[in-house]
Amino acid sequence: MINVLKFTKRTTFRDADHYVLSCLFMRVMSSDTCKANGHMSFLKNLFEETVKAVQPAELIKNQIKYSNGHLSVNNRTYPSVKAYYAVGFGKAVLGMALELEKILEARLERAIVTVPRGVFEKYSEPLVKRSTVRFIQGAENNIPDRDAEQGAKEIKELVEGLGEEDLLFVLISGGGSALLPFPKPPITLKEKQDIIKRLSRSGASIHELNNVRKQLSLLKGGGLAKLAYPARVVSLILSDVVGDPLDIIASGPTVYWREDPQEAIEILKKYDLYSEVPTSIKEILNNSNNSNKQSQFPYVCEGKFTHVHNVLIGSNRIATGVAKLLAERQDFQCIVISRKVEGNVNKLAEIYAQLAWCFSKQEKRQIRTLLEKNSFDLEKGAMDEVLRLDGLKKTLFIFAGEPTVRVTGSGKGGRNQQLVLAFCLELNKRIVLSTAKPGNISLLSAGTDGIDGPTDAAGAVGCAGLAATCAQLGIDPETYLRNNDSYSFFSEFLAGRCLIKIGHTGTNVMDLHFLIVEPS
Repeated sequence: MINVLKFTKRTTFRDADHYVLSCLFMRVMSSDTCKANGHMSFLKNLFEETVKAVQPAELIKNQIKYSNGHLSVNNRTYPSVKAYYAVGFGKAVLGMALELEKILEARLERAIVTVPRGVFEKYSEPLVKRSTVRFIQGAENNIPDRDAEQGAKEIKELVEGLGEEDLLFVLISGGGSALLPFPKPPITLKEKQDIIKRLSRSGASIHELNNVRKQLSLLKGGGLAKLAYPARVVSLILSDVVGDPLDIIASGPTVYWREDPQEAIEILKKYDLYSEVPTSIKEILNNSNNSNKQSQFPYVCEGKFTHVHNVLIGSNRIATGVAKLLAERQDFQCIVISRKVEGNVNKLAEIYAQLAWCFSKQEKRQIRTLLEKNSFDLEKGAMDEVLRLDGLKKTLFIFAGEPTVRVTGSGKGGRNQQLVLAFCLELNKRIVLSTAKPGNISLLSAGTDGIDGPTDAAGAVGCAGLAATCAQLGIDPETYLRNNDSYSFFSEFLAGRCLIKIGHTGTNVMDLHFLIVEPS
């Protein structure tokens, strides 16, 4: 047997056989860690059940009715339709397209939908093969590629040929930006892809990323809707953006938007990237005529396209509500604190760790101060509800949103895995400086699309005893964290059991964070 005491701080999991390390872990794990680790199954099951509740097929059923030749969408009727068409792009649109086809049957004249590579694993292959919808896979790891660009080209050609008696359904969900790449000439796909990737790695928010995308794209920022005129357009949108702004989700291809190239220039300068962008991008952004193109489109009234009806069919409000209901059935006192979580995950880890610590000690004044100074919007009434909670009962705090991570290392990971690892280490700092036990604390953070960064994991689960166990094994998790290598850490820690691997889910309503605080 390997002598645990011989490991040094520089030792990593790669220094010993994974199986041996797993056995060592079980031997040296503290009793508190074992208890907290018991939350893992509950949290994973809760996450999976919550994801099921926001599957797009059910959301489509709730919005579209067709009977006796009459189409109704979101209680609005559409008469005199000659033919129905559909286009779509995003991580959730495969299920949306199949359900729409089921409702319209043969009346759906033609449909082209771009989906993430690998998403078919979640659907019955015969079901997809029987469909008349043309599905195009692309944008692996949410990166635009040639296949996605070909899909965007075919979508553009379809919508340009529609007439005023036609009705076009546009199916939109998170990931749609990467699956609808059509750069304004002379920008190439690689040039656009490189600058968006560099912005993302620099920690740019989704709002900043999509602003730049829209400035450089022919179809985003209302471009698709303009090309579809005079056909009527009904967009069915599943939100993956904090606050559900329709102009940001998938970069708003059917939402009116007045271009201002200077905004994109300022964003690029903010992250010290403007001087490095290629000439083609500067040519587009510095073209003074760009800002006038949207205003020249005549069919706009009060800042909206007159031929477009944008319908939000689902968001993380549904997901957090379901999670709360399911947790309460398991005797948790539960509260949704925020659905608008943004900011850097390392800072967020500090907030979550401090909240868990203060709540476990019932330091209500500190909890109030913490929540008042947090970097995200609280749900209405959340502050008072938190302060009324019983500190002697097991409690689940629910958060949702889309934070960011600044990548400075060369490791492999994603924002959710980084958040969990950072949280465990932040919590440990408080534990080692205190003689009081914090209770059993666990955090799950995962993306509802099933993917976290360039990995096959949706996220991870961590608990209060993680850092202590690593210390007993001579492992230094800080090294993994600094190198943005959380996936490698969780892949080997406890033989990968802390990772959440469910594949493409077929939906996307941002990330969910479940924080459990249970008395010892």
